[in-house]
Amino acid sequence: MSKPVVIIKTGGQAAENEEALSYLAREIKKLSYQFDFVFVHGGGSTVSAIQRIYGIEPVFKDGIRITSEKEMDLVDMGLAGKMNKKLVRLFIKNGVSAAGISGADGSTFTGESIADISCRTGRIVKTDTKLIRTLIGGGFTPVLSSVSIDSQGGALNINADEAALAAGTACKAETIVFISDIPGILNGNSQYSNLNEIEINDLIDQKIINGGMIPKVRSSLEALKKGAGTVVIGDYRDFMDLEKLLSGEKGTKIWLK
Repeated sequence: MSKPVVIIKTGGQAAENEEALSYLAREIKKLSYQFDFVFVHGGGSTVSAIQRIYGIEPVFKDGIRITSEKEMDLVDMGLAGKMNKKLVRLFIKNGVSAAGISGADGSTFTGESIADISCRTGRIVKTDTKLIRTLIGGGFTPVLSSVSIDSQGGALNINADEAALAAGTACKAETIVFISDIPGILNGNSQYSNLNEIEINDLIDQKIINGGMIPKVRSSLEALKKGAGTVVIGDYRDFMDLEKLLSGEKGTKIWLK
């Protein structure tokens, strides 16, 4: 890859905001002369809505969705299907040559269950960037869902923050941007502009950082330990917010020390 790689991960309500995502797509197009982008998405609200249609109440532990074998088909349907293709169409409409893939395609992510074979919530054990690199080399922006594969060919639901970390590490990304529903990591009405590992662990212990933000910040620290250049967490509401996140004008930067 000749240009620096930027991983953009979005999920939660941010993944459902079509107006903001349209602005983001146009900004990706604008900055494509400078960076190669990989877009990693969750879609928890879409998946949860589908689960509830089938009478299943979602279960989470430390912000991670616990997925049974029965639920895995619904995750596939919502995340790798509906959500992925909706995003691809939106990106193409706004001038980005997008190509939708899941973590299973090209064995991009191979994982294992976090518990036993009946649990389809997984962790990534191997990342292969060949398909991502092929798409970027062909002028496409990969739009990547975190539905993945295990060594037996079974489906796994991988947390999208972990997927962004794995893609960013394997691609030696210059920056990993976690787009959240909030402007950064907050303590009441105050936002932290920078946080290091010790501060993050203290905030988790104090339950100031909680829920889905826990895997996000832990993924951030792991990405830095494995060679990512910069990690930033923030929201995206207006055109040019991506440039502000990349420059440090916006969001919370994560540091090791």
